Amino acid sequence: MPERTCVGCRAVLDKGSMVRLTAVEGRLKPDLDGRSGGRGAYVCSEKCLREACKRKDSFQRALKTRVEQPEAEAVWEMVRTTGLKG
Repeated sequence: MPERTCVGCRAVLDKGSMVRLTAVEGRLKPDLDGRSGGRGAYVCSEKCLREACKRKDSFQRALKTRVEQPEAEAVWEMVRTTGLKG
């Protein structure tokens, strides 16, 4: 399985064990099936999502596009409600 780097903790893990996030209309959204086109940013946990959200422009650098500063709680709630991660 391909490996990806977590935006939060910088750990290199299997792509399948992480949550992929993409930019949709300038906002950060979970990519539920991993098939959205374009760049993706990966996080391995809610804690890492929170850490990445604290750092200014971390997702803009990873996605190489302008993204509103995300609120970790709102993004993780989208992940949780889809059943992708607990």
